[in-house]
Amino acid sequence: MTNITPFLEKAEKYHGHICSGQVLGIRMSLMALRLLDLKPEDNLRDLVIFLETDRCVADATHVVTGVTLGRRRVKVYGYGKTAMSFLDLKSGRAVRVHVTTSDRPPHDVPKQEQIAFWEKYADDDIFAWQEVHIDMPEGELPGPPVRVCTCAACGEDVLDCKEVLRDGKTYCRACADGAYYRPLEVCHE
Repeated sequence: MTNITPFLEKAEKYHGHICSGQVLGIRMSLMALRLLDLKPEDNLRDLVIFLETDRCVADATHVVTGVTLGRRRVKVYGYGKTAMSFLDLKSGRAVRVHVTTSDRPPHDVPKQEQIAFWEKYADDDIFAWQEVHIDMPEGELPGPPVRVCTCAACGEDVLDCKEVLRDGKTYCRACADGAYYRPLEVCHE
């Protein structure tokens, strides 16, 4: 097992505390990189991470890899699973790692107890992995926007093939299918 202490220090600064999610996320990320013959110090420009949760492990992946959402190299799926896949666009190889145990120390135990709890386990005792294939549609690839359209209803730009075509018109998903928000008043420009 790789020494995770330097990553724990960075994780505590970035995430605000050390918890099981941070320890597991760091170890999962290191394991996935190792399986793809990559290292944290490599140029990981071609790495795309698919998170199956939006919890603590997500921040840990950033600490290990430096990969960010804003560069379109992190995809979040709300599956509620402590699992993630790593796709190396350069080689085309991908691996999915997930936690196999529900054993966890209480969330409020001190940092050193969290770390000590997980140190007693080898990676193979708490993780399973498999090589996977991940299709990357044109509008999901990192880089500049593939296409920019304007919504016929709200007039806002829609990037990267996320538009919806209905009755010959282009709409954003919020106007086409309903938004996650409800305006309380008129938009101020």
